[in-house]
Amino acid sequence: MKGLLYSILGYAALFAGVWLHEIGHSFWNFKFGCKEHWSQVQVKPYIFFSTPGPVNLEQYQALAPWKRILSAYGGILANLFWSLASGGLIAAMKPGNGYLSFFLWMFLTLNLCEIVSYLLIGSLYLVSDMAIVAQEYPRLRIPNLMAGFLLAAVYIWVLIQVPAAFQGFALVWNLVTLLSMCGGRIVFSLLHRQAKN
Repeated sequence: MKGLLYSILGYAALFAGVWLHEIGHSFWNFKFGCKEHWSQVQVKPYIFFSTPGPVNLEQYQALAPWKRILSAYGGILANLFWSLASGGLIAAMKPGNGYLSFFLWMFLTLNLCEIVSYLLIGSLYLVSDMAIVAQEYPRLRIPNLMAGFLLAAVYIWVLIQVPAAFQGFALVWNLVTLLSMCGGRIVFSLLHRQAKN
């Protein structure tokens, strides 16, 4: 029963992190006039192929490069904000080993997971948001990688801090999520490239 509850809460934390990531992109697209509603994003229950759409692509392409860059970083910035917020909440509450604690730790680690998957892995093999950044400003690839390595160290440190009562579950869930996110983005990027050709 505990494993089932952990799975449900882990999924809820993952879904929330992905949804907030897309809201981060959507906010900037809305602010720059490429979207009608900032809260309208596409995140399916199976999470893969989530997007900040619908976005008016003609208006998006007409944006200044720095605005497209900010829009691309919007998801990572949202994940960073929610990582800091949940980490601060954990530090302030010291919630123990219950289900609330589990959810907060999963939410924190999965937001960090998404950041690392973009900045580190997504900069090594350019996909999705990092491909947009590299296309606009290729020189940002090295700073993205450096930030990715730094945040990967923070991510590993946070995973070590997860309470022992559910650390094993959190580690496995995060590893599967990291591999799935990276693999899913590669597939998404390849499909997107084929659709363009």
